[in-house]
Amino acid sequence: MNGASHIAAALAESMSKSDAVHIVGEALPLSAAGSSLLSAYPDRCHLLPAADATLVGFAIGLALAGKIPVVELSGSSAVWGALQQLGQESAALNGEFAATMVLRVPIHAPSEHTLRMLDAMPHIKVLCPSDAADAAPLMQAAIEQTGVTVVLEPTSVLGASGGQAGVPAIGEARCIAEGDHVTIAAWGVGVDAAQTAARTLEREGISAEIIDLRSLAPVDIDTLSVSVNKTGRLLLVGANTAILNQAVKAAFLRLESPPATVDATPESITTEARAAVHY
Repeated sequence: MNGASHIAAALAESMSKSDAVHIVGEALPLSAAGSSLLSAYPDRCHLLPAADATLVGFAIGLALAGKIPVVELSGSSAVWGALQQLGQESAALNGEFAATMVLRVPIHAPSEHTLRMLDAMPHIKVLCPSDAADAAPLMQAAIEQTGVTVVLEPTSVLGASGGQAGVPAIGEARCIAEGDHVTIAAWGVGVDAAQTAARTLEREGISAEIIDLRSLAPVDIDTLSVSVNKTGRLLLVGANTAILNQAVKAAFLRLESPPATVDATPESITTEARAAVHY
């Protein structure tokens, strides 16, 4: 099974367990994860015109009516079209009218501009799987979480198979490779880039610990802090300023070199890791 199949299975399981779960999108017949649900649950799959604000606004209405809508947007650019609905209207789903809404957003690469937009919306949780198998647990966690959760789905993960399944929890990172000299924290496709860089660094005698963030809001600062307290150095791959600030605050007294943010390429990660170790 690839990532899209894992997500489809997670959605099908949720829909079989609860008739409150609804799927919303503009191109569900073409969706690798949603198309199979159209025939199985035609009354709970909603095809709407290609207007991002309409999709999200309709889903907010479903949530306020006690349903659990899962919205499939066309990509990270679609978040711009629904800023008002996400930034203002969806905030009600965390307050007096607490409810659940999930947004699935396919991305082609680490999308820092999307993270910056979502930073301004503290009521929104943000998840991102780095491999196919972890896509289902994160989707399950989002559906079970009250409030608004955005799941960023790298297209490479949707098409890939295999991987390592995580636990269905929000705010929990995972250490996928232990090391002693530098902590590399990454998300999405940045995790593969970090693993490639770590193999190069290992040949040079540099031991890198790799943390798959999984949850970008909230961030698992405890796991990052434990790792940096061991290595003394931190690289954040494809991360934003908000994550960097949290990590520095948590591990400031243990840092032996300035923390850095790097692009999600093995070359960038390798270069910055060398600089951090030899600082």
